[in-house]
Amino acid sequence: MTKISSLALGAVLALSTVAFAHADPAVTGTWKLSVGVNDAPCTLALTDSGAATPSADCGAGLTSIGYWKSVGPSLQLYSPGGELVAWLKPKGDSFAGTRTSDGRKVELDR
Repeated sequence: MTKISSLALGAVLALSTVAFAHADPAVTGTWKLSVGVNDAPCTLALTDSGAATPSADCGAGLTSIGYWKSVGPSLQLYSPGGELVAWLKPKGDSFAGTRTSDGRKVELDR
């Protein structure tokens, strides 16, 4: 009986870690990305695999976003080289934070 219990526990743990490996569906998809108060937003696509693809009309410092991570309720945007571009916290149905290079406000909205 101990062998069966161990196998069942192992299966449950394996399936639960697979569930954690998937991205949050509430975060994935297309977002409007803006920097500063008066800047026109551009488009940022976040995929299940963790890739982040900004549109060509995103300004300097934002076209270099390559991937994203959720850390607790927060969202982090990284360059392809692994440098943190922005750290965003949830704000209702959007995310708001600052760009690390200059401290300017960054916001993701649907």
